Amino acid sequence: MGRIVSGTGRVVPAAALGARDSAAALLDAARADADAIRARAAADRDEAVRQGRAQGRAEAAAEMAALLAEARVYAGRLREAATPAAIALATKMAEQIIGRAVTVAPEVMADIVGAALDACRPRGDWVRVRVHPDDAAAVIARRDALAGRAPPAAALEIVGDDAVGRHGCVIETAVGRVDARLETQLDALERALTEQTHG
Repeated sequence: MGRIVSGTGRVVPAAALGARDSAAALLDAARADADAIRARAAADRDEAVRQGRAQGRAEAAAEMAALLAEARVYAGRLREAATPAAIALATKMAEQIIGRAVTVAPEVMADIVGAALDACRPRGDWVRVRVHPDDAAAVIARRDALAGRAPPAAALEIVGDDAVGRHGCVIETAVGRVDARLETQLDALERALTEQTHG
């Protein structure tokens, strides 16, 4: 049986109407499938972007870690190569600073001798302090203060000696000798710095 299509007065066969309804249903189903496909594609795209970003971050982190490790190795090599020069510079600077301090304030030389006397804790009835002749006057000028750092009954002798470099001293007693020459102290400083940087 057919149906009359309003306004035209025509009768459309039932098969054509069924086909049209089927086509409309197919079209609706195709649209739904297309929407679902688009939604899946968008979700897949979003997941791919997320994974791509995660992979990119992971690769960048691995690259950065490798670069950082290389930089640390390079910095270590630079530090190791620069250490001897830095230590030499530090000891030279210390020598210059001490020399300048003694030049500006000669009483510093007496402080150096006093520190050496304190370090060696002299015993016996005599103490001989050997200093460079250019430093002797500053030490002799403070003889009384230095005598207070020697044993009470010990005779304190201050001797100018060219073998003792500037800004240092050698302390001799009946029981031993202390080398407090500046070069000896700077050598000890250099050894200590070298051991500290390599130990």
